[in-house]
Order: sequence, then structure tokens, then C-alpha cells
Amino acid sequence: MKFTFTSKDDLFPAGAIIPGSPLIPLDDRSGAQKFLEAELSTTRLKRIYKLLFLTSRRDNISPLHHQQLLGRAICVSERPDLHLVWHYDRIFVKPIPKCLFSATLWEKHLLPVRLSDGSDTSSLLLEALGFLRTYSRLIRHECDLDIAKDRKLVPDLVTWEAWCKFIQQFSFLKDREVADRYHYGEIRLTRLNLWHSLRYGRSYFEVNHNYATFFAGFGAPYLFIFGAITVCLTALQTGLATYPQWGAYQEISSSIVPFTLILTLAGLMLFPAIFVFYQLKELFFFCFAYQNLS
Repeated sequence: MKFTFTSKDDLFPAGAIIPGSPLIPLDDRSGAQKFLEAELSTTRLKRIYKLLFLTSRRDNISPLHHQQLLGRAICVSERPDLHLVWHYDRIFVKPIPKCLFSATLWEKHLLPVRLSDGSDTSSLLLEALGFLRTYSRLIRHECDLDIAKDRKLVPDLVTWEAWCKFIQQFSFLKDREVADRYHYGEIRLTRLNLWHSLRYGRSYFEVNHNYATFFAGFGAPYLFIFGAITVCLTALQTGLATYPQWGAYQEISSSIVPFTLILTLAGLMLFPAIFVFYQLKELFFFCFAYQNLS
């Protein structure tokens, strides 16, 4: 990647510290690497990269103004692994760290450098390039930049002209030039939670913080199944009354009615069983996992 902006074009001159992190000196390589990893790392999504095609499509990133047309609230999240993850009427967007507007920081800490422990910074570079490529899709018009400033996704001092000059170099990056997560666009959280639960035994990001909200999600499917079973049983009852001697109805009824009773009882027992399971799970973690002091 060849950058077209230089230190004289910095929107946030680095000086002696990292822009956006006043406690970390610019020359502190170890501190800078930890800071950039916290700001950019999408390792959690990389672990399930092979399943991401079930949760998203490639390059399906809508501009910020279109997110509002879709009825989605733009929720600020400082977690890079939640960037562009959406859940029904909201989408999580990570603000651009101020340090990424500094060419000095790119030169010192993001361009591939061999570190003393034998590793290099190429993975962080791919994360940064992919992250900024998403913003080339999110902010395509001046109104998008206004929305971004209003939601504190971009610093207020960034003008439309400065933005266009800065972001153009990230607009045409290929998938091989960005981190794996950024091969995909917006990720549906419900599907991500499902596949993450099947793979690792827990949700990727829990949005239900009480049992009432969690169990309410079962209401609509439950009513649909109950209604469908009711219609089937009513049809069988009508058939038996109309054709009492027809053996086909007798055979179907003798099979379906017991199955329906078993299914209904299982459904009634499901909610208490789930509730008890979560109570025992919380008790286990309280007794064995949360007792050690930091």
C-alpha cells in the first residue's frame, strides 16, 4: 500500500504522543502495539471466518444516510469486533481512531516492521486498511460525513475536501489487502450468535440482559406452531365427523394425536428447563469462576 498523504497533511499531528491516546508516547513501540491491537483487532471474527458467509455478504455496506432510511439507529461502539454488526433496528459502528489520521503513526507503527520478539506489524496494517475501507463505503456523500460528525464517528475538524483526499486511497483496496473480517460487510448479529453458540457454546454478543426479553423471543414461533397444530387437529376432527368409516382418517388420527400431545407437553416443559439451566449455569460461574480477585 502506497500512501498519498504525508506528515504535512496530518489532520492530527502526532507530536510526542499518539493522537487520541495522551498517555502513550509515540516512540513507545510496545505501548503503541497494544493500543492499536485494542483499537483494530478482529481476532474473534477471524476465528469463525469460515462461517461468516452464513451471516453476511461481501461488500454489503450501506452509506450512513441509507442506514437511517432502513430505520437503523447508529450505535457507537469502541469494540472493533462489533464494527458493522447489526441487530434488527440498530447497527454498531466504531469511530475512526484519531491516530489513523496521522501519517507519522502509520510510518512508525503500522507499516510492516519486524519487532524484537520476531513478530511483525503486518496484521495490524491489514486491520487498519480493512477498517478504513469500510468507511469509504459508509461515508460517500457530504451528508454522510455530517451524520458521522453528529455521531462522533469522525472528528469535527475533518472537512469534506480533507475527507475525500484522505479516504480515496482506501476505496479500491482488494480483499487480499485487508484483514479477513473485512472480506464481508455488515454482519447480522442473530445469525452470528447462532453459529458462534454452535461452535463455541456461547453467544458472540449478548443483547438480552434479562430473562423476560430472552423468553419473549420465543412467543411468535410458539404461537405459529400452536396455531398450525390447532388447524391440523380441527381438520382431522372435521374429517372424522364427516367420514367416520374412512380408515385413512382413523390411521392418521391415531398417529398425529399422541404426537401432538407429546409435543405440547415438551413445549410446556421447555421454558422451565431453560430457566433452570441458566440458573445453574450462573450458580456454577459464581462458585467457580468469579471468586478470584484481580
